[in-house]
Amino acid sequence: MLTQGFSVHYSPLDYMGTKTQGVITAISNKDDRIVKKLLAMGVHTGMQITLEQRFPSFVIRVGQTRIAIDKSIASSIRVRVTT
Repeated sequence: MLTQGFSVHYSPLDYMGTKTQGVITAISNKDDRIVKKLLAMGVHTGMQITLEQRFPSFVIRVGQTRIAIDKSIASSIRVRVTT
């Protein structure tokens, strides 16, 4: 049984606020090319991710790499929020 104070928050990356950190739980899109592109850039499930900027494009930090992506790609990344 779960105790008081326990919560897990999952969110698509495009819904998160700036400076929010989490762990990538899934990458899914109808277009397999987008998924393959993210994997080629080093964006994998289980990795720590930080949303650094939302406008004019989404800027994420994965490991030591900063990547700019658009909203449609950001919506393909599901995150378990840690902060």
